[in-house]
Amino acid sequence: MKTFGWLTRVKYGLLAAGAGWSAGWLVSFPFKLSLAWRYVDGDFRRLPISLAEGLVVWAGFSLFMATAGFVPLVLPPIVLIPPGWIVRWRGILIPAAPLAASLLMYRRMGLLNLYHFRDPWAVSEFFFSAVNFFAITFALVVVWTYVVLARRRLSAHASG
Repeated sequence: MKTFGWLTRVKYGLLAAGAGWSAGWLVSFPFKLSLAWRYVDGDFRRLPISLAEGLVVWAGFSLFMATAGFVPLVLPPIVLIPPGWIVRWRGILIPAAPLAASLLMYRRMGLLNLYHFRDPWAVSEFFFSAVNFFAITFALVVVWTYVVLARRRLSAHASG
């Protein structure tokens, strides 16, 4: 009997991605609330509709971001690297995931140029954004959830 087939790894990875997307969406909610409040210009009666529309759009966009990060960056290691190794190195992998996600995103946005270190306004504006908090939370929760699921399965298989 296989302890961890690739279908089980993919299933746990998708569960972890769902948990990461949910957590990232919840963490970025205050940013969307403040944006909706700004759009209604103080008219409280229009806030629920504006917030609902913004949250639907944000859900679609954040799901796209999560998929675009999960499929090429997380799925291959989950399928190819043994889960025991991932569980063993969790102390490094869990903090490294959000750091790597941040650095990759900042590089893609062009925020790691020397210009931005002399004039850090754009970096600080992007750091305190829903996109940044979503990416950091998503990466952290995906790796942490996968480690918890894999560790539970490995310990159940070892004791049983």
